[in-house]
Amino acid sequence: MASGKIKAVFFDIDGTLISFKTHSMPDSTRQALQALREKGIRLYIATGRSPNMMPFMDQYFRFDAYLTLNGQYCYGPSGVIRKQTIDASDIRRLKALIREYRFPCLFVHEKGGSLNIIDERVRDLYSIINHPLPEPSDLDAFPEDEVLQFVTFMPEGKENLIINELRHIQMTRFLPICFDAIPEGGGKDAGIKAVLEYENIMPEETMAFGDGHNDIGMLKFAGIGVAMGSAEQAVKDQADYVTASVDEDGIAKALHHFGVL
Repeated sequence: MASGKIKAVFFDIDGTLISFKTHSMPDSTRQALQALREKGIRLYIATGRSPNMMPFMDQYFRFDAYLTLNGQYCYGPSGVIRKQTIDASDIRRLKALIREYRFPCLFVHEKGGSLNIIDERVRDLYSIINHPLPEPSDLDAFPEDEVLQFVTFMPEGKENLIINELRHIQMTRFLPICFDAIPEGGGKDAGIKAVLEYENIMPEETMAFGDGHNDIGMLKFAGIGVAMGSAEQAVKDQADYVTASVDEDGIAKALHHFGVL
């Protein structure tokens, strides 16, 4: 694909823009982002992280818009582009399951998140993403009609406890220690579709970079889907191209490979 056809690029954060090893962005990636900006290409974040976590990215680069919570809350300088909450009846049922089985769950809404209990899996996640642990709060105080995403801390193979009971969600895994649940019909690809319609850009004029299972939808939706070298094989199998890892200048290498830079 010729570089002139690319008008927008979407980036996952953890393991894609930001290294799990250094918790920072490589210089080669910063330079590539600046070069794309100078060419007039639109640049977007597409992450499972919440909106209140986004200010830390400003130390590296200011993006044109942010697709957060796996595409359920997308916003830019002019305001909110897409917002989709989980059905309140599912949240009520989820609370009942939490009371019965006592597992940690993070409820995420527009202004932040609410966590019921902290265990080792919760500590591991917040260590991996290099973010302070939230204070646990009362489950009864969690909103039921404002939840955009929830994160349950369960090992792989235990998902059916949630899937069999809740009717209007779909799940996606970022790490083996937990899974994200989003509204049915959501996902990073749904967020990208909303942003492209807002910006009047065609899917074939886009690239997307990611490394997790929650990136598969957007890698398939974009004109060019690029998996990072550190991604699991299931993610690589769905990508158009596999580049090097974030620590090996993978983003810059892929952009040069396709002639975008």
